[in-house]
Amino acid sequence: MSNMDDAPDFETDDADALIPYGLSEGGLFAGDGQAEGDAVAAAQRALEPVRTSLAAAGFYAYGTLDDESRWTIAADDEAGHVDVRIGSDGFEVVLWASSPGLYAEEENEFRRRALERLARMTIPNIARGFLASNQTASWDEIDHGVAVRVRYELPFGRAADVGPFVRAHLPELADLLTLVESQILA
Repeated sequence: MSNMDDAPDFETDDADALIPYGLSEGGLFAGDGQAEGDAVAAAQRALEPVRTSLAAAGFYAYGTLDDESRWTIAADDEAGHVDVRIGSDGFEVVLWASSPGLYAEEENEFRRRALERLARMTIPNIARGFLASNQTASWDEIDHGVAVRVRYELPFGRAADVGPFVRAHLPELADLLTLVESQILA
């Protein structure tokens, strides 16, 4: 049992100094004991300008919970996919795409599986040698091909810029897929 009289007394004239994420009051706070539903509601409010920006840039943007129950604004395009969520110091923008069927034309199933296994073993080495720190590559078991991701973090004040930023950076995915696949096939 702890004594409340022993708790440190926080006095500051700058109320924003105590906001871990840098969002204004009513935003998403890290570690403040909010219920999970309250955290999702706060993230929904914080990400609504991002959804609006993506829609203005021509994307069909929608809100969803990701695999870790974080509120995410997602959009899909022929060039790839985008997920935007609250990051540690801003909006985390993740662009991703996969190239289905790298060895789909291989008729011999045993040979195709062996080539896919070789690709799965080779991709981490390619990632270490050729990719930037914000880029990842992996083997997509569903599409039977290479998958790539590029992560960016934009400041909270740039929510209106997310749509144009994504539109400008989506072509990087095709270049990254080409690079990884060319190294696998080399």
